[in-house]
Amino acid sequence: VAERLEHSKAFQALTRQVEVKLGKKLTTPDVGILLGLTDYLGLPEGVVYLLVCHCVERVQRRFGEGRRPGMKQIEKEGYHWAQMGIFDQTAAAAYLKKWAQREEKSAAYMRALHLPQRQMVDAERRYITQWMDMGFPPETVALAYERTVFYKKDMNWRYLNGILRRWHEAGWHTVHQVEQRYLEETLACVQVHEDFDVLAHLTYISKPPCH
Repeated sequence: VAERLEHSKAFQALTRQVEVKLGKKLTTPDVGILLGLTDYLGLPEGVVYLLVCHCVERVQRRFGEGRRPGMKQIEKEGYHWAQMGIFDQTAAAAYLKKWAQREEKSAAYMRALHLPQRQMVDAERRYITQWMDMGFPPETVALAYERTVFYKKDMNWRYLNGILRRWHEAGWHTVHQVEQRYLEETLACVQVHEDFDVLAHLTYISKPPCH
């Protein structure tokens, strides 16, 4: 670590920038983590600084101004970036732009789930990001939420996620697709089962009613 600090001006500059951003003097283990990000993972110094700034922003969004991430948090996020192939500033900028857009959109998903407007915890973010990637708009998530509360009597993330995964596998992503395809399934059940009670199943949209 000492040799790297002595002979690499780029690493020296990175260390000073990170100290300013975190508002503290880095310890030898802290510098060792930075060294692992650059030399072991292969992240350029400029990308590591963007990584640190991103981690600071996330912590401040969640806990308020003045809070800072620990170096272990930064290291964990660095491994995540490496797994995603973020090894230059262009890729980092694209990822950060997409992350910011998702954060902005997340408010609509929080409203769909009747949750207060606050920063999401990690588990909530994972679910909502997954639903975005599947192609579900907030309105369809709201419909799945209604079905979840109807059957579970309360919010249940795993149950709601199960509904959305079934809809995704069936190719149902908009509210119109869900309701239209469910109506088709219901009519098919009526044709197969003469005693099928349509009214008793009108609200059961989480999966085909006669399955």
